Amino acid sequence: MTDARRFVGWDLTDPFARAPRPVDEAIVDGDGRVRFSQRVWPPARERHGLDPEALAEAFAVEPGDVVVVDGPQALANPGAKVRDAERKLRAPGRTPDVLPVPGAPFAGFVRGGVLLFAALRAHARVPMLDLDTPSLSHARLFEAFPGATWRALAVEKLGAKSTPEGRARRQALLEASGLRFEDAGTCTHDQLDAALCAWMGWLTRKRPGHVSAVGLPLTQDLDGALREGRILGVNRGVQTAP
Repeated sequence: MTDARRFVGWDLTDPFARAPRPVDEAIVDGDGRVRFSQRVWPPARERHGLDPEALAEAFAVEPGDVVVVDGPQALANPGAKVRDAERKLRAPGRTPDVLPVPGAPFAGFVRGGVLLFAALRAHARVPMLDLDTPSLSHARLFEAFPGATWRALAVEKLGAKSTPEGRARRQALLEASGLRFEDAGTCTHDQLDAALCAWMGWLTRKRPGHVSAVGLPLTQDLDGALREGRILGVNRGVQTAP
């Protein structure tokens, strides 16, 4: 199996918001140590565009990094209003078959995610599952939906992630799985989602049998548009980390 030096998780925000929030990043090393940082979206262009090269630079990855993103990787297949994986995992953000115009709930978030994945694959040459390789152990750019993964990991109800108790329970769950949070205090829920994503990247290399990929395989249209794509999840009861 191909080993990675780092396992990176990103909890995406809406790059088209009036004041876009930074993207929380978690980096997990081979010993399970978690380090947090943030990424900043490049400025949006006219007609709700994002420059692909600027995106690849703002979200640069190192050779060998495994990156797992809480955000949509591709559009739905033509004629579909939602991706198969999003429907199966009950994701609140629904990706249609064309890039949505920012303004409606989740529209900017969805548009930003699809543009980011396309930029990283085209300009950073980061291989994606199904389209570039059939193997979880060789793909290095994945999508996750933390909401579904928290449900799979939880033995008991975790509580709302907006509450201190809910966040503390999620952090304790990751700590019990082997992650080591060296910063004092309870993490924000965005940081915890990013850490969960990074941990799932670790699983693709160390425990691939514990990871599931839900949905339809990723494809590319003749015009270059990415469509559908599977979302990473973990099997219920899995609690294994570095």
